[in-house]
Amino acid sequence: MTGSVSTQGQCTTNSNGQCDFTYLGPDLPGSDVITAFADTNGDGTQDGGEPAGTALKAWVLPVTTPLCEIIITDGGWIIANNGDKGSFGGNAKSSESGATSGQQVYQDHGPVQPMQVKAINVRAIVCDGATEASIYGQATIDGSGSFFYRIKVKDIAEPGAGHDTYWIILETGYNSGEHTLGVGNVQIHRG
Repeated sequence: MTGSVSTQGQCTTNSNGQCDFTYLGPDLPGSDVITAFADTNGDGTQDGGEPAGTALKAWVLPVTTPLCEIIITDGGWIIANNGDKGSFGGNAKSSESGATSGQQVYQDHGPVQPMQVKAINVRAIVCDGATEASIYGQATIDGSGSFFYRIKVKDIAEPGAGHDTYWIILETGYNSGEHTLGVGNVQIHRG
C-alpha cells in the first residue's frame, strides 16, 4: 500500500484463491494504491509472469454519530509535539439528526512550525463516549487553501487545565499530539 497509508504484508490464499489482508486507515481523508501479486515461486519478490493486480482505496470523512446531540466548546493552550505553544478556541455542534456547525481556530506560535489554522466548516462530529469527541472538517492555513483537519478533545474535569486534552491533525502532516491543557477548558454537553 502507498498513499495515505504506506504498509506491506502478505496472506495465504484459500482453495478459491482468495485471502484477506486488513490494515488501519489514516486519520484524515485520502487514498491508497493497493498492489498485490501471487508469489508463485515463494521468493518474496514479484517476478515477471507472476499474476498481479492494483486497486484504489478512497478514505472519506466519517459520518456524524447518529443520535448524538452534542455541543463542544474549547479554548486554551497546549505544548505541541514539536515543542511549540499551540493556542486554540472554538465550538462545534451536532443535532440529533446529524446536522453539524461550528468554528475552530488553532495557532502554533513557533518557532519550529508557526501557522494559523481557521476552520472553513465542521463536516462531522464523532462522539467517542460521554467525555470525548472528534471534530472533522476543512480549514485554511495562514489564510489560504483548504485542508482536512481532525480535532480530538476530552472533557475530563472542571476546570480543564491540567486535565482536559486537545489534539489537532492536519492533512499537511502537522500533528500536535494529544496533550493536557496548560490553560483553558474543554466542555462537552450531550443532548
